Amino acid sequence: MVKLQFDWESAGNRFEALVNRFVKWAFSFRGGITLVCLGGLLCLPLTGREYLVTIVITAMILAIFAASWDLLAGFAGQTSFGHAAFFGISGYFTAALVKFYGVHWFVAIFIGAGCAVIFSLLIGIPCLRLKGPYLALGTLAFALILYNLFLTGDWLGGTEGISALPNIGDVFVVFYIVAAFMVASLIIMRAIVDSNLGTILKAIRDDEVGADATGINTTVYKLIAFMVSGLFAGIAGALFVLDTTAVNPALFQPLYSFYAIVMASIGGIATIYGSIVGAFLFRLTGELLRPLAAASLLIFATILILIIRFAEEGVMNPVLGHVQDLWDKIRGR
Repeated sequence: MVKLQFDWESAGNRFEALVNRFVKWAFSFRGGITLVCLGGLLCLPLTGREYLVTIVITAMILAIFAASWDLLAGFAGQTSFGHAAFFGISGYFTAALVKFYGVHWFVAIFIGAGCAVIFSLLIGIPCLRLKGPYLALGTLAFALILYNLFLTGDWLGGTEGISALPNIGDVFVVFYIVAAFMVASLIIMRAIVDSNLGTILKAIRDDEVGADATGINTTVYKLIAFMVSGLFAGIAGALFVLDTTAVNPALFQPLYSFYAIVMASIGGIATIYGSIVGAFLFRLTGELLRPLAAASLLIFATILILIIRFAEEGVMNPVLGHVQDLWDKIRGR
């Protein structure tokens, strides 16, 4: 018999290196800013402002959704206009499992996300034969097909969808659940893009022909990018449905796909964490402009155009850069 021995010393060294890396990051400028913002976010429910908490819950879910698109387009270079397909598929499966089969919501989230991964594979196989704008339009076509299937089919509620889902807790409980999923999802996605897999995806994005010439199976890695992106888009879709306690075919509309693109662009493409900034600005600005009714859409569109026009890299990195320069001047550096 072969005895398997665990190398405790090696594991301890890796853990120590990980802790040292975290400490170094935490005491850096960006790490400190991140921890302060996260601490402030987690204290928000203590204010007792339920309406504000509900807005932030949606913003956190959209941050996961936008980051999943950013991973696919920003790092793998595979632009998708049909990202809502993964969002909606997971939402429908999660709702059906919770409503009709009594599956616990936590388990249903991962089953729904798993279904989104399967659909991302089914969509990715034919779409990855396309390049550039044709790939984007191909993914959009699949999302529209799913929209019409769920809209006209009576097997999952038709136009009404599935409603009256059980609440997973009060608004403050939901807040911390979503916050935990957001933090974990963004850390995992950032770790992926910083890993060897992320390096390969960036190589494919920058020069697919060159990557293929070096022996990288670009098709396989692009499919992996689709599946990982679909997983996190599915988690966002499941959380969105559980938060709103309803799902309908509108989730497959191109509007939701473009929401992800806009939020990632506002925060900064190929950053992952910029999606948090983009999602919060997107959600809070939309809420502030809501009383203006019809004029709000025009004002909101103008603001987005100005941001994208004058901040090509998004708003997160430039703002942090200016704040860090100011901080260094205050400290006399």
